[in-house]
Amino acid sequence: MPGLLTVSMIVKNEERFLGECLSSIKDVADEIIVVDTGSTDRSIQIAQDFGAHIVQIEWPDDFSRARNVGLDLVKTPWVLIIDADEELIADDVPTLEVAMTKPIADAYNVRIVSVMDKAEHISESYVLRLFRSHPAVRFEGRVHEQVFNALGRLHMNVTPLNVRLLHKGYLNAVIDQRDKTQRNRVLLEKQVQEHPEDGYMLWQLAQTLISAGDIPGALSVCKRSLKHLPVQSPIWVLAQMTYAKALDLHGERKRAIKVLQEGQVAHPRYTDFYYLEGLMRIHLQQWTQAEQLFLQCLQIGEAKGFMMTDTGIGGFKSQWRLAQVLSQQGKTKEALAYLLIAIKTHPPFRDAWNAIFTLLQGSTFDAVLDTILLTMPLDNIINTMRMWQDLNIDETRLLETAQSRAGSSQQN
Repeated sequence: MPGLLTVSMIVKNEERFLGECLSSIKDVADEIIVVDTGSTDRSIQIAQDFGAHIVQIEWPDDFSRARNVGLDLVKTPWVLIIDADEELIADDVPTLEVAMTKPIADAYNVRIVSVMDKAEHISESYVLRLFRSHPAVRFEGRVHEQVFNALGRLHMNVTPLNVRLLHKGYLNAVIDQRDKTQRNRVLLEKQVQEHPEDGYMLWQLAQTLISAGDIPGALSVCKRSLKHLPVQSPIWVLAQMTYAKALDLHGERKRAIKVLQEGQVAHPRYTDFYYLEGLMRIHLQQWTQAEQLFLQCLQIGEAKGFMMTDTGIGGFKSQWRLAQVLSQQGKTKEALAYLLIAIKTHPPFRDAWNAIFTLLQGSTFDAVLDTILLTMPLDNIINTMRMWQDLNIDETRLLETAQSRAGSSQQN
């Protein structure tokens, strides 16, 4: 894409993932700008190996200021913001190219797909990362920095784009190396002190306070956030969810459920409201109510057009939860049916596999295998289980049985 795109990023001690990140974007970027804020590892050398334009600055205690150093150097019509622990999915490159060569907007929210140590623990959010280069489009906010205020002042339009960035920063090994919570708390507290009516930053502070274990503080900040956010705002949806979670952690589950139901009325297509209420109903052992909520999740499907969602709650995760509540009501056959659908829909989802073992406890592993074969071919079963690490006893026995069955078939 000659002369179209600059990829800009800020970096500090990111040698673990930086090479994979730069490799994913090197063929689509006309220039890569790396603003290094004090790396002492191999980050600078890795960036040099990919031909990046490297700028070294002292950490300004402000993410926007660091980001804007890179934006000041952009010469192309478009800029993509990426973090060192992210990768552009190769299959989405054609979509990215069309978004710039035949644009339908001035800026795009792309999909950030965050992976965890367990394959089933995936969350997605839409974040504004691709936009037209303009001298007045600059980041704002000390932390959780954004450009949407600048775009709004310029009357630039934003639309979702089905381009994925795979985010690996939530892997346990990475989290253990970073102390982000306290750093973010300090920066956010400074930000909201300077801008006490910024509902977005107040919501971000509330989330950080929950991570820090300050639940009363999170509740107070959540209330302030919601006062400054219109109900139709996509941030209101997220703040309402955070408020419900904080209430639940504070021991106010009934109040949390009421908050979730208020969210359902305001945004009836946001699946996450129903799913979280379903989890709370499980804790209250209200099986019938929980069943209806998870059925509602399946009816709605994955949340579309919202800034953040827990992947799978419109599908395999709600199927698994439905199996839980149906089993509690003695509906074993229906529970098993939902579990089989869940593993067919998303084979890596180990919780559903282990729920099948629990439901079929006492059966032989040949019988368990025959049941799973109703929905999944033998080679898929074997390939799925071979990808897992640290197999438990049931998983090991099922894999051995499946491999034995496959060996017998080949001999015949």
